[in-house]
Amino acid sequence: MFRNITGLLEMAIMKFNSDLGVFVCPHVFKATRPILLVVHEDGDWQCLCGGNDHSDDGHLVGIGHLVERDPSLDELVDLPDGWEAERHSPEQPWECKKCTP
Repeated sequence: MFRNITGLLEMAIMKFNSDLGVFVCPHVFKATRPILLVVHEDGDWQCLCGGNDHSDDGHLVGIGHLVERDPSLDELVDLPDGWEAERHSPEQPWECKKCTP
């Protein structure tokens, strides 16, 4: 019961619209790797593991599910279009920079 209340409180203070569609790689979708790269480009958002060994297509999910798993994503709500944020591990801070063409 307390977990549900905590989840509701976290959702109530979430900065992102929880229904915002975000593209994720298969590793993030299956929760086998953490989110280490967030890209905001051409109005779209991607939350990725940062690896390049993806064997199947990505998935579209509501960002609310991802913020529940990793509340630090909410820090990126103001990431400008054309920018990305990266970190080396979930314990590290996000480093933001312009996307390279």
